[in-house]
Formats: sequence, C-alpha cells, structure tokens
Amino acid sequence: SHYSTTGMIAFEAGLLGVGMLLVVSPKLHGNHEHHGLLLGTAAGILFGVSDVAIKALTGTVGASGMLGFVSPWLLTCVAASVIAFYASARGLQKGQAVPVITMTSAAANVSAIGGGILVFGDPMPSDPLGIVVQTAAFILVIVAAALTPAPVRAANATA
Repeated sequence: SHYSTTGMIAFEAGLLGVGMLLVVSPKLHGNHEHHGLLLGTAAGILFGVSDVAIKALTGTVGASGMLGFVSPWLLTCVAASVIAFYASARGLQKGQAVPVITMTSAAANVSAIGGGILVFGDPMPSDPLGIVVQTAAFILVIVAAALTPAPVRAANATA
C-alpha cells in the first residue's frame, strides 16, 4: 500500500470536511425533509474515509509490525467510523430506510474506490478506450443503484 502522505492527507481531509458538512447541514439551514438522506450520505463518505485509512494502516503495519499502529491513520479510522456510525443511525431514524441505506452504500463505495485510485494509484486501464469503458460501467452501476425501486412488499404494506 504505497501512497503519497500529502495526497492521503488532502483526500482524507477533503472527505472528512464534506462528511462533517453534511452532518451539520440541517443545523445550518434548519430541519428539512432530506435530513435522513444527508446523514446517510455523510455516513457513507465517513465510512469511505475509514476504509482508506484502514488500507493505509495495513501497509504500515505490514512494513513495521505492531509499531505501524502508531499512526495518524488509526485515529482517523476510529474517529470517522464512530461519527459514521452515529450519522447512519440518526439518518435511519430521520429518513426512510431504503433510500438512506442506498445513499450510505453508494457514498461509501464511491469514496473508497476514489481513494484507491487517487491516493494509492490502484490500476486503471492505460488506453483511452479502456478508461472510457470502465468509467461508463462505473457510472451505469451508480445509475442502476439509484433507479432500483424499493421492495414491492414494502410499497404495498404502506398503501
């Protein structure tokens, strides 16, 4: 797990900032109907922050043994996980479960995949066609997740 410390700090700080902004956004603009979705998205982003920090820790611990845990990434991982857990729980209380879980999952995946590519240099295709195809496939997965309807039984029960 080789990475640039500067890139890691920038990526993690940026995502932490966005996640925390989403957590406190209802306090800035008053309570609104999408509060649960914002909290679910924040939780997903913060889970992604934790995932990227864990990946950095695995490389550090692999190279240095137990001394690898003496790292700012351990604190980042724990703090992001705890905040994400509470944001997720509150999001499920404030919003409908299926949309909140969808946003949490999508945000976690996008941020973790983004971290893998941007921070760790995970491989991408080297030719333009491969990049276009892989990017299009990624976008189609996101669109499909957003368009997937809730279970029919749940809709019938509320009707």
